[in-house]
Amino acid sequence: MLQKSTLLACGLLASLASFSLNAQDASEPVAAPSKEAMIEAFGYFSAFQMGLSNLGFTTEDAEAINRGITRALGDSEPSPEMMAMVQGPVFQSFIQERVEAAQAEQEAAAASSAGGNIEAGKAFIEELKVEDDTVESTESGLHYKVLKTGDEEQMPTMEDTVLVHYKGTRIDGTQFDSSYDRGEPATFPLNGVVPGFGEGLTKIGVGGKILLYIPSELGYGNSPRPGGAIEPGDTLVFECELIEVNPGQ
Repeated sequence: MLQKSTLLACGLLASLASFSLNAQDASEPVAAPSKEAMIEAFGYFSAFQMGLSNLGFTTEDAEAINRGITRALGDSEPSPEMMAMVQGPVFQSFIQERVEAAQAEQEAAAASSAGGNIEAGKAFIEELKVEDDTVESTESGLHYKVLKTGDEEQMPTMEDTVLVHYKGTRIDGTQFDSSYDRGEPATFPLNGVVPGFGEGLTKIGVGGKILLYIPSELGYGNSPRPGGAIEPGDTLVFECELIEVNPGQ
C-alpha cells in the first residue's frame, strides 16, 4: 500500500498535470524553464492544490508559511514539537474556524448561483407540462413521462436494487452522464441515489422506459460534485430503461 505522503504527492502531481493539459496550446512552442522557475511553479500550484487562499491565508502569511516549509524540508520526519502544536486544541480551533468560514462562503456562492438555475428549471417544467399533457407529477415535486410501462408485476420499491440504462442531461441538453456511452447498464439501490431518480424508477416495471424531470431539491440541490457539468440549482432530465429488479438488495 502506498504511504500517505506518496499518495499526497501523486494527487498533487495529477493536479499539476491537469493544470498543464488544460492550459497548454500545442501550437505555441514553450521555452524550457529553469530549475528555479519550475520549483517556483511547483510552489505556486501547491498553494492552489492546498486551498490556502480559500482558508483565508494571504500574502501577508507567506513568510510564516515559507518558514514552515523550509523547516519541513530540513527534517526527515515531523518534529515532536510541531506535532504537539498541530494536534493541540488551539491549532485545531484555528484551522476549524478557517474551514467553517470557507464552507460558509462556498455555500453562499452556490446559493447565489443556484437561484437562476432554479427559476429556469421551474419555467422549463411549466412549459413542458403545457406542451405535453402526458407529463405527470408526484406530491414530492417529481415530473415524469412514461414511455413504456414494462412488466407491472416487476415494479421496484425504494428498498430494491435495480439494473438500469440511463442518460442524464441538464435542461439545456448538456449531457453529464450516460450508461449507454459506457456500453453497460448500471446497478443502483433506489434508496441510495438522488430522491427524484429513485422515486421515478418505481413508476415502471422491468422492460419499461421513462423520462424523469427532477427539480433541484430532488436532485443535487446547491451542492453538485465540484468540477462536474451539473450546476447548483439545476433541474435534471433522465432517460431511463429498467432492465432488472433485485428485491431488497
